[in-house]
Amino acid sequence: MISIFRKIRQKLLQQNRITQFLTYAVGEILLVVIGILIALQINNANEAHKARQSERAVLKNLIQDLRADSLSFSNNLDTLAKINNLHQALYEIGVKGMDLEIENPNMIRNLIYYNPLAIANDPFVADKISNESLRKEINTYTRYLKDLDDTYLEFAELLEKRVRVYLADKKVHQLSGWFENKEKGVKGGIHFAFVDKASLIILSKSPEFQQLLLEASIKTKNTESNIETVMTQNQKLKELIIKELSK
Repeated sequence: MISIFRKIRQKLLQQNRITQFLTYAVGEILLVVIGILIALQINNANEAHKARQSERAVLKNLIQDLRADSLSFSNNLDTLAKINNLHQALYEIGVKGMDLEIENPNMIRNLIYYNPLAIANDPFVADKISNESLRKEINTYTRYLKDLDDTYLEFAELLEKRVRVYLADKKVHQLSGWFENKEKGVKGGIHFAFVDKASLIILSKSPEFQQLLLEASIKTKNTESNIETVMTQNQKLKELIIKELSK
């Protein structure tokens, strides 16, 4: 093709047809420019396709993490409900003098398993999303998670540094309950009693314990409330991602 263009130019020059040569030269330049523009357009389309595929992969990973987190948060709420029920029962027994049965006294020292994957696996995931509204919802989810992180840390600190220490000081733990049953394993929760129920009931009547129970109840309810907020945003985000992936 280049050799054909060269021969045409040489022929026009040899025939001293300057006007036609210039017209041809301009046409040739235009052809080159058009060719470059077409090549750039194809390249841009290819790059846009690659970017879109990359973004879809990011969204698929994110929705998998969101689904895993949703299951974990649901389990967290079940655990927190049991803890709240125990707190309420201890209040009814210790403060109001009611005669209630305590099903699982171990829950007084329990923490939830908290390890959300979404955002943690890709902290800058929002920056990789082109859809502005979806990016906004991801950032909102991130803020809600931060609030939950803070609440959980407060809850964990109270349990680890005050409640468990207090229970140990008051000798509420049954050593035999633990050491004779620990080989059963603790995966999925401890299903044998090592917090003495009778001792815990006696403690519930103590003003010192009641103040600690109040703090524990507040932290538990705050954690529960923030998890519910995060779960609502989690569901909203999953629906938006599914919609985006269907395009």
